[in-house]
Amino acid sequence: MDDLILRHTLTNAVEHGGKANEKAVIGKVLGERPELRKDIPSVIAKVRETVSLVNSWPLERQREELKRFGPVEKPKESGPMLPDLRPEGSVTLRIAVAPNGPLHLGHARVAVLNHEYAKRYGGKLILRFDDTDPKNPSKIPVKEAYSWIKEDLEWLGIAWDSEVSASSRLERYYSVFSEVLKTGGGYVCTCSREEWRKTVREERKECPCRARNPEENLELWKKVLKGEFGEGEAVGRIKTDLNHPDPAVLDWVAFRIVDEPNHPFSSERVWPTLDFASAVDDRDFGVTHIIRGKDLNISEKRQRVLYEHFGWKYPEVRLCGRFTSFNGLPLSTSKAREGIASGMFSGFDDPRLPFLRALRKRGIVPEAVRRYIVKTGLSEVDAKVDTDILYSENRKIVDPIARRYFFVRDPVPVKLSGLRIRETEAPLYPGKEEKRKIPVSPTIFVERTDFETMKGREVRFMHLCNAILDRVSEVTSLDVKNIPKIHWVPEGGLETVVIMPDASAVKGLLEPSGSKIRTGDICQFERFGFVRREGPVFYFAHR
Repeated sequence: MDDLILRHTLTNAVEHGGKANEKAVIGKVLGERPELRKDIPSVIAKVRETVSLVNSWPLERQREELKRFGPVEKPKESGPMLPDLRPEGSVTLRIAVAPNGPLHLGHARVAVLNHEYAKRYGGKLILRFDDTDPKNPSKIPVKEAYSWIKEDLEWLGIAWDSEVSASSRLERYYSVFSEVLKTGGGYVCTCSREEWRKTVREERKECPCRARNPEENLELWKKVLKGEFGEGEAVGRIKTDLNHPDPAVLDWVAFRIVDEPNHPFSSERVWPTLDFASAVDDRDFGVTHIIRGKDLNISEKRQRVLYEHFGWKYPEVRLCGRFTSFNGLPLSTSKAREGIASGMFSGFDDPRLPFLRALRKRGIVPEAVRRYIVKTGLSEVDAKVDTDILYSENRKIVDPIARRYFFVRDPVPVKLSGLRIRETEAPLYPGKEEKRKIPVSPTIFVERTDFETMKGREVRFMHLCNAILDRVSEVTSLDVKNIPKIHWVPEGGLETVVIMPDASAVKGLLEPSGSKIRTGDICQFERFGFVRREGPVFYFAHR
């Protein structure tokens, strides 16, 4: 690991005039050796120590030290890290999502895994909207979210064979529950929630309602459907073993009444729980394998009771851990919505948020998201989104195709003395012959940090000349030399705003050829980072 870190530190330092950047080095190291993310604190500490040492060396020594590593080989792309499902026949999977907002990286993880397996086995993929909770503020369906989710899935390159909204299948769920009651597998409970909890969960005794015969339960069920009970006055329950070790499984709720449902497409008052509706859908649509977050493990325990009652075969299940946070923010649609309502965030595409539309705006491409998720695999360990690895995957994809431009933050004017050149050329893409033309004016602009840290030193104005940096810079040579490189912008530069990942704005000047950058284009501002244009502004992706 020490040699790996030293090699990337030296490479970064030589590329940037003798000063390596800690975050850039960490990204390169973890991009080449993803397994090191298991001990990120040690990696960060070693990178910080190495960067400090290398930055204290003169550029000439950095170059000499780098030579001993020889030509740097590009890391080989690792193949899929997903285990085999070993299916016995055809495969049908599903993406189940609550339409209460667009997709964030947590949703994307499960969606991508299901799609990867559907592709691997030539199987079917169903998109199901779990929209049967019109009361819980964090789950209430939002009309626009149905189309948002489909847009996000399409952006990820996910195609599905069919789609269904649970809210459109209420009559089917009513019918199945009637069959449950007829065969004695459930009951209509009219106890208060507090009474039932005390009797069943705490005392582990039977609820009095459990003793009703099927005919009595069916009669009560008809009254529930006719609206003769109000919210909280009756629920439909699935009978379970009262000795089950998990209290959350005991006689679980299959149906409840909502007096004032908040739903964009239905005004019905009797609603199935997610566990009941999804269990019926999985059976009806022939789902063979379920890839779900481990936080839904309780769903399997409950649903198996229903499947065993009917003699159905339960699908094979694989669990994965949750992405818990992104840059310190929880992956939570409800919390994001609260932040938007309060004015903390500008919308679901706010650059601070982990939603796909926010990443898309910043210039994170869908293939990078997919690669990151596949490399994370089916681990059941909850983890923070490792942005260093995500950005490393994105960098591999966009670096060869992103056009290069100069962008100067907090510009300082510098007058060139002794230069007669009126135009120069610079590579438009790395390692390619195509060039961009940059006009050269008597006064150019450099970044204030470069001016203050290198004033009085000989520097290389990239793709132009060498000079002693000062307010009036005396040109020393046109030849490329082993001296610090800084970028610059001529007079006539474009006033530009870059929105950073923390939503702060960086203002500066962009070289004139940047006028050709269109909305949606991802490019690299040299020595600054990758950005994506969105209307009049740019959004920063990463270095």
